[in-house]
This record gives sequence, C-alpha cells and structure tokens, in this order.
Amino acid sequence: MKRRIFIQGGSAAFATALTACGGGGGGASAPVAEAAGTATGSTLSDAVTGVVAAPSPAPAPGGAPAPAPAPAPTPAPSPAPAGGPAYPFGSRLEAYAAGILPNNVSNASMDTAVKRCYDAWKAVAIVDVPTLSGGKAVKFGSSTDYLTVSEGMGYGMLITVVMAGYDAGAKTIFDGLLKTVRARPAYSIPAGNGGQYLMDWRLTINGSSTDAAGGGWNAMDGDLDIAMALLMADRQWGSAGTWNYKQEAIRTINALKAWNMKTDGTTKGLSTADVSRTSDYMISHFRAFARATGDTWWSTTVIDRCYWLINRMQTVYSPSAGLMPDFIVQTNTATPIPSPGYMGDFVGTEMYYYANAQRNPWRWGTDYVLSGDVRWKNVLDKMMAFFKADTGGDPARTATGYAMDGSMPSPLMRPYPNWTPKGMIGPQLCGAMTGSAHQTYLNSLFSYNTTNFSTLYYDSELQLIPLLVASGNWWQP
Repeated sequence: MKRRIFIQGGSAAFATALTACGGGGGGASAPVAEAAGTATGSTLSDAVTGVVAAPSPAPAPGGAPAPAPAPAPTPAPSPAPAGGPAYPFGSRLEAYAAGILPNNVSNASMDTAVKRCYDAWKAVAIVDVPTLSGGKAVKFGSSTDYLTVSEGMGYGMLITVVMAGYDAGAKTIFDGLLKTVRARPAYSIPAGNGGQYLMDWRLTINGSSTDAAGGGWNAMDGDLDIAMALLMADRQWGSAGTWNYKQEAIRTINALKAWNMKTDGTTKGLSTADVSRTSDYMISHFRAFARATGDTWWSTTVIDRCYWLINRMQTVYSPSAGLMPDFIVQTNTATPIPSPGYMGDFVGTEMYYYANAQRNPWRWGTDYVLSGDVRWKNVLDKMMAFFKADTGGDPARTATGYAMDGSMPSPLMRPYPNWTPKGMIGPQLCGAMTGSAHQTYLNSLFSYNTTNFSTLYYDSELQLIPLLVASGNWWQP
C-alpha cells in the first residue's frame, strides 16, 4: 500500500522495512516522457536558469517563499583535467581544516578497507534502468515495487565522484545516474519553480515516473546531494564533456531555493511551510552552493538558521543528551518545537532521533572538518558524549533510535537480535572526528564499520560515505 507523503525528502529504510519516508504526495499530472540526456535541455524559466543567483532580500516575517533569482549568462564549461580525475581517490590533496582522523590504522590500510566496502556496495547497489537506455540507478533495497529513490541517487553520485581514480568506470556510472535524474523530473512542480531540475522522488520498478510512485514531487535531501555531487563532478572531471556539470548543479540549486526554502533560511515541506527536517541541514553543501552561485544567502542566512534551530532543540528539549528530532514544527514562530508526529513523514516517530536525524553527525561532522566552524563541533560534542556514555564505547550497542532525553520508548530499542542499526552507527564516524576527546571511540567506529559493512540499502550508504570522510578522502568543490 502506498503511503502518501507531503514533506520534501527521502528517509530511511531499516533492514526490517524498506519504505522511503520522503518525496511528496498529491500531484495528478500525467507521467512525463523520457527526457533527453543532454546538458542543454529545453527553454527554461528565469527562476532556475540563472548561473549566478541575485542577492536575496532580507527574510520576510513568516517566511514567504524565496523569490526567484535573476538570470545570468551560462559560464564557459570547466575544462577537463589532464591525465585523469583532478582529485583521485586516496590522493588527499587537501588537508582537513579541523578535527581528527582514526589513528589506529594507516592511510593505506584505511583506503584498502574503503575500497573493499565500495566494491561490495557497487556490486549490489548499481543497476541499469530498464526503461532508459544508458540510465543507471541505486537500487532501493529488496523492493519489488520501486527501483530507486532520489535520496539513493544522490548518495550514489556522491560516492562515485569521490571513488574516481580507484574505479575507472566511476564517471560512466555517475553519468548513468545523472541521465536517470534528468530523465525523471519532478513533473508536479511548476517549471517556474524548477521542477525540470528536481527529481521525481521515487520511481517504479521499471524506472518510470507515475502518480502512484513519486507523484512527480521532489525529495529535498536527494536533490541537495545531487546538486553537491554535480559541483564535485565539475571539479573532478570538468564540464566540457557530454554534461556541463556546473550548469546542471546551479540549475538544481536555484530550483531548490525557489521550491524548498523559505527566505529566512528554513527548509520546508509541501503540506506546510512550517515543518523542517533536521537531516536536510547539509551545511557543507550550503557553503559550496554559495561559492558556485555567488549567492551568500546560502552560507549566511541558511547556515545561521540551521544552527539556531538545532541549538534550540539541544538546549530546550535535549539538554542532557544533546539530540534533535527527525522533524521540527512551528518554524514560523519564535518557539519551534519537535514534531508531535504525523506532520513530516506522517509517522509517529518524528519527535525522536531516529531514521532521519541519525544522518546528522555525518552532515555536520563533514562540515566541521572542512570549514572549522566551531558551532558544529559544539553541537556534535554534546551528541558524541551521549553516544559514548550510552554505548559504553561499543558502537554495536547503539540503539535503533532515541527520545530527546536519551531514553528508548517503544519502538526504540537496543539492537534487534542478529541485527544492528548500522545506519545509526555509520554517521557517528563524522561526529567523532571533532576532537581528541573522541579518538578512542572514533577508532572503534572505523573498525566496526569496515568489519561489519552492510550491503543493504540505506545502511550501506550511511556507512560508506562517512567512511570516505573519516579516512580523509572527502573534499569540497
């Protein structure tokens, strides 16, 4: 039975239930025809074709929809780097700005472990799209109804662009994923808001778009990762080939601003503009968007707003554990609160640190090691102190989720028999990178995740990407 969702964003599938929690409901438009896999596309509205977004006005009270950016000429494509990828896996060309790495294993040993995990992931995750010649997808677990979700497509693009240099076929996989992304747009979103540059959040088992699958709505987290991966692809391979990666990235960034953001910097859902999902606060992405577009709204207003909301959740609702809920509501007021349930993904666990919020240490730890922004270190230090105390330093004792006070009311619990919530454990790698106080736990996390790597959808991606970061192999476009 299809669960109709009204919040932008994909979410988790624990091993026991692979049901995406993102995308959008409504939308009665007919499925779109297969789009051409080219970089040029068709004539677009001014809202999303501009390469450099105009500076944003001051946020309006109540957070009205963000104004469309002014158009600007498309820049010349970035040239392809000579002699292969510009940032090959394992090169560590740029040292992190802050934080620590595991110190119980060498760089070479970390790279060997990550390569093994990548190979295992790729063998299971990357599949061809039956209805799209040359199209590829990240398979949505064991589902027999749905082939992929945009969240998984974003993960796959981030992974493959970083693994270039190890995997000679990384660019082919990346371009195949991108072909599917652009061939299956969010057709229920008006073109003026960039629907053609956002992805239909869920595809049927044959790779087509239907109202019964994604409904033509987008998932914000998937599109955020897709835009970031496109910027990384521009740096890795240049944009002078089949695809102008940077142009495609900026089109998606501008569409996200027009459709998924309030002018005060708050991410928003479809059913109401006053529901915000904490795992959409992808801070390092926002910094990259600002650099790519010249629109400093992303690196100032948006990041400041994300921090304010998270600091409030920790200070007011989780002073001992330092956690945050999957969703925050009443964001149009001065006193936002954790969701009481059934307002974001329309499930009863939205007030918990659970299937969505479990990604947050990965997102914010990645930003801290790249930017050195101490605000995110402070947020993560509180969380990691809780996790270390709760598990006794043993990652395998991590629970499936937590209430804001750190307790485990039903359905949250210690690991199920014969199954450990690896998607809850993997992101902690990045959270533990903030400083030497977490060194022993970081070492344990690296060993656990490489020794107990999952090939199940969502768990595997939430282990592999943090492993890329924790091994020192991540970088900014």
